[in-house]
Amino acid sequence: MLAPAKINLDLLITGQREDGYHLLDSIVVFTDIGDELTAKKSDELSLVISGPYAGDLQSQRNNLILLAAHRICEYANISPHIKFYLNKKLPISSGIGGGSADAAAALKLCIELFSIKIEPGELNKIALELGSDIPVCLLSKPVHMTGVGEKISHFKLAEAIHMVLVNPNVSVLTPMVFNVFQKSNMTFDTERILPSGKIHPTLMLDIIKESGNSLTEAAIMLEPSINEVISLLSETEDVLIARMSGSGATCFALYKSKECCVKAAQYIIKRKPDWWVDYTRE
Repeated sequence: MLAPAKINLDLLITGQREDGYHLLDSIVVFTDIGDELTAKKSDELSLVISGPYAGDLQSQRNNLILLAAHRICEYANISPHIKFYLNKKLPISSGIGGGSADAAAALKLCIELFSIKIEPGELNKIALELGSDIPVCLLSKPVHMTGVGEKISHFKLAEAIHMVLVNPNVSVLTPMVFNVFQKSNMTFDTERILPSGKIHPTLMLDIIKESGNSLTEAAIMLEPSINEVISLLSETEDVLIARMSGSGATCFALYKSKECCVKAAQYIIKRKPDWWVDYTRE
């Protein structure tokens, strides 16, 4: 099962709850690349990790895949006897929802393997308890996300969005980015209402150009190479917009076609062969 990369085309911070969680306003899309997760019934709960970023994961005891399996099986009152195989292709702690997408895929696989019957509302509740991005990763469709991630409004894109993703092979921890954001006394944004119906990429580009990613400055304070990534993407031919996704450090740039993406990716790879670079579409 593909656990697709989640891209925040923009990310506004609209407030903060009493419990410390920040309120978000973000346009989210999913790509055709990501981690790959498979599973089979077993006599115990386990996880086998392979792929280019397998060695970067923390202790398996804290892995969201295992936590998700525990939680959904607890709900169904069954033992989580399942063996997962994760091909970790996405950089970790990189602002593109790799861990959250993996957890969402684990929930789906458990439901499928054990024929678990669960209402969408209950599933979303479990997902939100595991992480604020997991409900939207369960859908893996274009959405306007608000609140702490629990308020989701669907929309459709009239045409595909083509993009290049770049990570300077660094990890940025989301809690640290929010901590810097909060200490910087940055002002809160105003929550938006998006147009209904299908949205053409040209209109989507206008919408996100009027917003931004409110965590960018905080992330750059922690990892200055993010600024270099955005600058290099902005130099590429036919680029429409270049921006950081989520809390970083992955950045993206939008283009009109796959051909433009290929040329841009080749440009970045030539300049920075040690960076993670890929091109994709929504």
